[in-house]
Amino acid sequence: MSYIVEFLGLMAVFSIFIVVPGADFAVILRQGIVHGRRAASMTGLGIATALGAWFAGVSYFFTVKTIRDRFIASGKWFNRITGAALVGFGFRLALSRAAD
Repeated sequence: MSYIVEFLGLMAVFSIFIVVPGADFAVILRQGIVHGRRAASMTGLGIATALGAWFAGVSYFFTVKTIRDRFIASGKWFNRITGAALVGFGFRLALSRAAD
């Protein structure tokens, strides 16, 4: 039962992000205002094609077992490097002086 509550909470957050316009919307809107409906339609079609190709490529990339296994194995090193960088930033912040 708790999975359903967690899922619904996650879907509520995602639904907010879906309706908020992003950079793609701004580009298409600008093309429509400056160059007209046809240019905006072509821009939207180009963005949709690029996103589709990107997601298809990424999904294919992670379906290859050797690549997926190496990516998962490198995850612990990525976490260690990221953690060390964040600790370093924390020390730098702790030792810095407040701006006047």
